[in-house]
Amino acid sequence: MASNPLGKIVTVFNQKGGVGKTTTTCQLAGAFGHRGYDVLVADLDAQQTSASWLSRMDGANFPATLWSGFRYKDSTAAELGKLAAKYDLIVVDCAPAVDQPGTWASLLVSDLALIPTKLSPADTDALPAALALAKKALVTSGREYPVRILPTAFRRNRADEKAALEVVAADKVYPEFPVMKQVLSDRVAFTRSMLYGATVHSMPNAKDAIAELDALTDAVAKLLKIPATKKG
Repeated sequence: MASNPLGKIVTVFNQKGGVGKTTTTCQLAGAFGHRGYDVLVADLDAQQTSASWLSRMDGANFPATLWSGFRYKDSTAAELGKLAAKYDLIVVDCAPAVDQPGTWASLLVSDLALIPTKLSPADTDALPAALALAKKALVTSGREYPVRILPTAFRRNRADEKAALEVVAADKVYPEFPVMKQVLSDRVAFTRSMLYGATVHSMPNAKDAIAELDALTDAVAKLLKIPATKKG
């Protein structure tokens, strides 16, 4: 890792599927790619949804490299360590379920962990398992890095989702793992851009989605203590 002063690893994980892990991974990775960073997307899910996203249009629209790392299992941490010496930023898309060896391995070498979640009861009920795993990884690895909950597919006009967000934010079991102020709302551009192998930056009429993604990217850069845009 010494050859690369960056080499930051962001683990995107959750116990539950369908919460926006791949959307978060690809949009965030692509946003940093557009900002000049050399980015790797590490797809640890055997379903390979991130891989499909990046490979559409022969990868012409996506400013990041793909690594299909789900086959490595127990050696994932070692492989990520090697790759971190070659890339500025690695964004890891984990398989749903917290008992996956790849998820655990990634958390052991991370610089930031993001837990995307929708705000239905079924989704928020899965958060404690993810938070507990993050806490265990921090203790086991001896590393100190931020862990954040990221609301996804957020519907601002829904009172029940606003209430659920307040409940999650008020949780006192893991006060060191707060909910991010930034959200990815329920916008068509976030999912439609997958069809083009791109981020929302390439989509027409996506001003609001772009603003949300840019705000999230700025916040992640701050958490990683790196410039929002790569210099030099």
